[in-house]
Amino acid sequence: MRLTKSHVVSGVLALALLGATGTAWYFAAQARTPAQRAEETSAPDDSVITVRVDQDQLIDTLEFDAVLDRTGDFAVPAPNPPEGIETALASKIPLKVGDEVKAGTVLLEVSGRPMIALKGDVPAYRDLVEGDTGPDVEQLQKALASLYGTPTTGTFDSRTASDLEKLYDHAGYDPAVLEEEVEQDPPPESEGETDGTGEDAETEENIGGAQTTTVERAKLPASEVVFLPELPMQVSKVNVKQSAPVGEEAVLVLASGDWKLEAKLDSEAAAELNKLGGEAELEYGSGPLEGQEVGEFELDVREEEGESEGWEEEAPTVENTYAVFEFDEDKIEDLDELAPGEEQELTLVRARSAEDALIVPLSALWTDAEDRTMITVLEGDDATERHVEVEVTLRHEGRGVVEPVEDELAKGDKVVIAWRDRGNG
Repeated sequence: MRLTKSHVVSGVLALALLGATGTAWYFAAQARTPAQRAEETSAPDDSVITVRVDQDQLIDTLEFDAVLDRTGDFAVPAPNPPEGIETALASKIPLKVGDEVKAGTVLLEVSGRPMIALKGDVPAYRDLVEGDTGPDVEQLQKALASLYGTPTTGTFDSRTASDLEKLYDHAGYDPAVLEEEVEQDPPPESEGETDGTGEDAETEENIGGAQTTTVERAKLPASEVVFLPELPMQVSKVNVKQSAPVGEEAVLVLASGDWKLEAKLDSEAAAELNKLGGEAELEYGSGPLEGQEVGEFELDVREEEGESEGWEEEAPTVENTYAVFEFDEDKIEDLDELAPGEEQELTLVRARSAEDALIVPLSALWTDAEDRTMITVLEGDDATERHVEVEVTLRHEGRGVVEPVEDELAKGDKVVIAWRDRGNG
C-alpha cells in the first residue's frame, strides 16, 4: 500500500499528541501541595515494639554432656614393620568404634599382614617358630585351645602348627613360615661299592656327597598376634588412618568391663553441682539413658595434662572436675549395640518458678535514676505509658519472672521492649 502525504502528516500529529499527554500526566503525578510536602518531610512518629506479659512456669536449667565408656581399656601398641618392609602402613582397617573383638578377630592389617587377637596375659615378645618351647608357647596353645582344642604341651609341635594354620585360614591370610636350608647326608652305600671310576667312597664325599634342601617351619611373628587379658572386648578408639604410616602411639584402644558415665565439667557446672550436692535435680536428655532417673553421682578432681602455649614448652598440669554417675545398664535398650564414647545429655534444674508466674523478656527491664528495676506498660487506645517497679526472681535464656513491688501487673499487659526513633534513636 502506498502512503500519501496526508497519511504521514496524520501519523506525526498523533505521536505528538500522545507524547504531550504522557508528559502532562507525569508532572501531574509529581505535584504536591505544600501541606503534603510538609507531611512527607516531617519526622515520623515514634515506633514502639511491645510484647504481652506471659503467665507460666519458668525453669532455670544448665545443660552439659556426659560420655558413656567402659571401666577397663587396653591400648593396642603399634607393631613393628613386617620383615623386609621399612615403613609400616595401615593397609586395611577392618574395625570401627563399637565393634566386638573376639579370639581370632583381625584388629588391623599392617602392610598386608594381620594383627590377630587372642586371649593371653603376656604380650608377644618374640617370634615363635615350630620346635620352640617355653611359657609363651604354652600361652599360644591355651589361646588356640579355645578355638581348636589344641593340646597344651609347651612345645610348638606339629599339632600347634596345624591349628595355627587354621587360625590364619579363618582370618583370610596365608600363615607365616620360616624357610631354612639344611644339609642332608647322602644315602648310605654298600661296602666296597664305587662310582665306576675306581675311586672309593671317601673320594666321592670330598666332591660333594652332602646335599642341601629347604625346609619350611610354621612361624608366628610377634607383630601378627595381640594377646588380650580379657575377651570379648569392644573397640573404643581407632587411632590410625587408611594407607597412612603407623606411628608409635597405640593403633587401637579396646574397652571391657562395666559401663560408666562421666561428665567433664566446666567451672560453672562444677560449682553448681558442688554447691547442690545430693540435692541437685538432674534429668537425662537425648542419649542412651533418656527416660531413666538420674542416679547418685560423685565429683572427682583429676590432675591432667593441659595445653602448652608453644611447641617447645612443657604442657602444664591442670585440675579438671568430673561427675561420675551411677545407672542401671540393664535398663538400656540395645545394650549390645552401645559403643564407648557415646554422648548423653544431662540437664541440671537450678530453680523453678511458680506455675502461674508472670514472665517478661529481660529486654523489657530498665533501671531508673533511683536504681529501681522498672518496666513500661502501654494502656488504652492512646498507648498511655505506665511505669511499674518490679522484682526479678528468676532469669533464664532472655526471660525473667517478675513480681510488681506496689503497682499492678497482669497477664496480657503490653510491655515495651524497644523504642525506635525516640530521642537520638
